Amino acid sequence: MLTNRPLAVALAIMLLGAGCAGNSDGPITLHDEVSLLRLPDGGRLPRALLDDHGTVHVVYFEGEPRAGDLRYVTRASGASAWSEPQYVNSQRGTVVGMGPIDGGQMALGRDGRLHVVWFKLGRTEFLYTRTNDAGTGFEPQFALAGGEGVEAGPSVAADESGNVYIFWHTGEPPDSERAVFMAASQDDGRTFSIPRPISPAAEGACDCCGLHALAGASGSSRGNVYVSYRGAGDNIRRSQRLLMSGDGGETFSDRELDPWEINACPISTTSLANGPDGVTVAWETEGQVYFRKIHAGETTSSPAGELLARQKNPAVAVNERHETLLAWGDGPGWQSGGTFHWQLFGEGRTTDDRGTGPEIPEGSVAAIVAEPDGRFLVIY
Repeated sequence: MLTNRPLAVALAIMLLGAGCAGNSDGPITLHDEVSLLRLPDGGRLPRALLDDHGTVHVVYFEGEPRAGDLRYVTRASGASAWSEPQYVNSQRGTVVGMGPIDGGQMALGRDGRLHVVWFKLGRTEFLYTRTNDAGTGFEPQFALAGGEGVEAGPSVAADESGNVYIFWHTGEPPDSERAVFMAASQDDGRTFSIPRPISPAAEGACDCCGLHALAGASGSSRGNVYVSYRGAGDNIRRSQRLLMSGDGGETFSDRELDPWEINACPISTTSLANGPDGVTVAWETEGQVYFRKIHAGETTSSPAGELLARQKNPAVAVNERHETLLAWGDGPGWQSGGTFHWQLFGEGRTTDDRGTGPEIPEGSVAAIVAEPDGRFLVIY
């Protein structure tokens, strides 16, 4: 591993206040198609989704890095302000938020029900909750799995048929012995199957790298389930990889997206997004960020210009005009949020529309949604 996470916690606590101002009065326009909006009250690690009504849903982390909380806010279409924050976790102080692979992940399922997952330290566990039947809050959290080998947060995907899929990677050291696991529900998250490994044994899983899951919602991706993760074959082959299921999670294929040979964990993240062309995946390799539309030509794209610092923690979104926004942070190590950068692509082509913004808070990332009018909202 390139960095010892626990040793960096004290520094992280001192630095978290930097750049974490209070609520924003509204989005800041960076471009005709790109605006930027701060989380409430210095929040970090946002995850954002857009529902069919144009409402933005966000979960984010607040509090002590090793024992904080998840909060949930919404922003209705046309509104400038966030809703009043709600707690997601029913037991306070049970969320890890030390860096970009932590915090919560969420998915929208049948009837607009929100499903959220995260993990905690101490008695290490992967935790889950969902919105209640009335949609007014969250049900009591419960553990899906736990034990040793938990280094990065889980991910969740859900569809309109009531299926909920939760993924994480774990296993005994070395990383080549780890695997991606799945627990699935067919009743909107009321009950889950016994967890089982779904990734090839030979590929391993990089212990401190994030994974991201998504249920395809359009085009040739509809009905498929995707998981982007970093492998660790032979503890050296740390390729970005993609698991895909076309049969409701019964079986998964596995493919290499981008090779990277390194005998250490880079502590990297990945993201998936639905769009009119299907699913788009973004990742980092050797300090540069990339994206690829899985079912639309399979062309890999990356930002234009000279690489001056490590590009990391890519977020991606695609609008109805088939335009793609890629956002990331430029900065050293795993803990720094880095300077915010963005690049707009037109149907896979790099455009001249790109720019920078404020410093992303320490231990945080950016999130993006493509709004109904085609504009992109970046949340940080």
